[in-house]
Amino acid sequence: MIIEESIAGRSLLARLDHGAEMIGQIADLARERRIKAAAISAIGALTRADLGFYDQAGREYMVRPVEGPVEIASCTGNISLSEGCPFVHAHAVLADSSGRVLAGHLVRGTIFAAELYLKELAQADLNRDYDSQTGLKLWAAEQSQGIGH
Repeated sequence: MIIEESIAGRSLLARLDHGAEMIGQIADLARERRIKAAAISAIGALTRADLGFYDQAGREYMVRPVEGPVEIASCTGNISLSEGCPFVHAHAVLADSSGRVLAGHLVRGTIFAAELYLKELAQADLNRDYDSQTGLKLWAAEQSQGIGH
């Protein structure tokens, strides 16, 4: 188990831009504000999205296109660093007008309207590296133990 202790940092509320790509815009916000670690939550609607499901045996994401419009019933995740750049890891639950629900790793999504809550994790040192057991970029084991260590 890897544990990173942190203190609460800045809280940001943002209305994301219509037509922008959601994951990219969140990463840009983190880069502009020099945020290295954060918890994120978002609601809103997308005109289209790509959801991923990780094939554990094949060690690759199977990506499903989701043609919108869809509501973001829930989107939660985190921001950490990968190769020194903000890395947004988000999962979303999306619903279409018939009530059909799809969920998975949010690979990308085109924003119709979206509101983001970002809670910075000040002093956290979350860096992602390739993990040979899973084939994923996970929080690195050699990182510091955060504040007080």
